[in-house]
Amino acid sequence: MQPKNKPLKRRKYDATFKADVLKMIANGQSVPYVAQALGISEALIYKWE
Repeated sequence: MQPKNKPLKRRKYDATFKADVLKMIANGQSVPYVAQALGISEALIYKWE
């Protein structure tokens, strides 16, 4: 019998975090840089825009 894999938990981000991410991009930092620096996906950032 194989062990069951636990489902991944979805992380929730509050409005302040999202606003800070978008502010970083508005200030000239690239989406790939911000995503890598914060450990989130580029697609998630584009979804927030």
